[in-house]
Amino acid sequence: MDIKWKNNLVTLLWLVVFTFGLSGVFPYLVSGYYYRMAFAFYLYTAVAAAILAVTLVYIKKTPIFRSGLVNHLQNRYNRIPLDVGAVVFLIFLFITLRYVSDLNSDFISGSVYYFINHLLIGTLLVVVMLAQIQWIRNRLREKDSLSKEWEGSLLYQVWQGINNFFFNLGVGIKTLAVLVIFAASGFGLPFVIQFPGAIMLYAPLFLIFTLPAIILTARKVGAFNRILAHASSLSRGNIEADLKVKGHSEMAQLAENINVLKHGVETSQVEQAKSERMKTELITNVSHDLRTPLTSIITYTELLKKPELAEDERNSYVEIIDRKSKRLKVLIEDLFEASKMASGSINLVKEKVDLTQLLEQALAENDERIKESSLQFRVTKPDQPVYCVVDGQKIWRVFDNLIGNILKYAMDHTRVYLVLENIENQVRIVFKNISEYDLNDSADDLFERFKRGDESRHTEGSGLGLAIAKSIIDLHEGSMDIEVDGDLFKVTVLLKAAA
Repeated sequence: MDIKWKNNLVTLLWLVVFTFGLSGVFPYLVSGYYYRMAFAFYLYTAVAAAILAVTLVYIKKTPIFRSGLVNHLQNRYNRIPLDVGAVVFLIFLFITLRYVSDLNSDFISGSVYYFINHLLIGTLLVVVMLAQIQWIRNRLREKDSLSKEWEGSLLYQVWQGINNFFFNLGVGIKTLAVLVIFAASGFGLPFVIQFPGAIMLYAPLFLIFTLPAIILTARKVGAFNRILAHASSLSRGNIEADLKVKGHSEMAQLAENINVLKHGVETSQVEQAKSERMKTELITNVSHDLRTPLTSIITYTELLKKPELAEDERNSYVEIIDRKSKRLKVLIEDLFEASKMASGSINLVKEKVDLTQLLEQALAENDERIKESSLQFRVTKPDQPVYCVVDGQKIWRVFDNLIGNILKYAMDHTRVYLVLENIENQVRIVFKNISEYDLNDSADDLFERFKRGDESRHTEGSGLGLAIAKSIIDLHEGSMDIEVDGDLFKVTVLLKAAA
């Protein structure tokens, strides 16, 4: 005989024997006694059958539920919530035990046909019951399966639904009150039809409670539909007028929030367009600033190749190449430093530093250039030290950049004011000068990379000084603001003072 068919017959035999044993043992376990000799014989036979069934399964390792159909049904069963499956199992368990417990009456009465018929039906019910036990066991076999099954259960969904319903307590209570009013009105109507005299009580209650609830619900639904249509229009990219906000209800709050979101989207679109424009300008400016000295280097290098070139001209060309290469080096270093500052990949070495001394050091480093210029520097600072916990080298770079920016762009024969003062828990450093060039840009635009006050780009600046300075101050959790008033250019730096 084919092994598969043999296994199937053994499995069928086990199920029939197990069902027969269950039909005798279960009634005895429930009642605790037997009243006829025939029932005693049936009980002993059932116990023997149960022992035989256990022997077939656990000693001979008979496979019971190992088939493609069973696995397919397992996959289908896994889609049912676990609590629903448990309820179905309990129903099948009750039906199966009730049906199987009645088999003894057929056996005792000698109704062979009915006994065999009921035994086969009982076997089918036992198969369904045991299959459900196996399926539930397989679902709970994994370590985290219980929590996953709970989250997918019907009880959990109902619980979540109740929590979501009362997430906003005010909305939940109002909605529940309206539902109760509508339900009471619906239940009261048949009562009024059956007892016409009750209309004297039903009519006032309808006018006081039901009618206002209907009007309120209609208004809320209308307001919600308008908000929904407005949101749908915004999602398609249409810029609509703001929703009207009346009162302080939940619908009014929703309308106000949508208006805020719309304004945020509009601001984001403006910022995105500005970012794209700045990106294009950045590429253009980088190309221009790097190409200009590089072109000079290439040109004068070609000239140096001429054998008939005079010594004076050769020295002049070498000097130009040296100056342009240094210029190119400065541009590249500033570009890399600005990129590192913007990405926040700079490590700050903070320590307690006297900003008064640091400002004096920056002025001393630029003393020669200051004397060569026609600018008059007016420095105001306290006599005592002003301490901050900062990276002294980076803050010195900020001071140096700002002073260098003044020397490049300030109008000749004007005064420059530098003020350092301690205000409560902050240190404020102010740089003020009169610009030689028209400041056509906004103050925020001047912080952009490669942005110069001189749009004609005739100066030697890289356009990165202010961007680098602001990035350094941002890394120190301070603030750096620019104010432009006509030709007056003012930079204010705020840092947290040391305790």
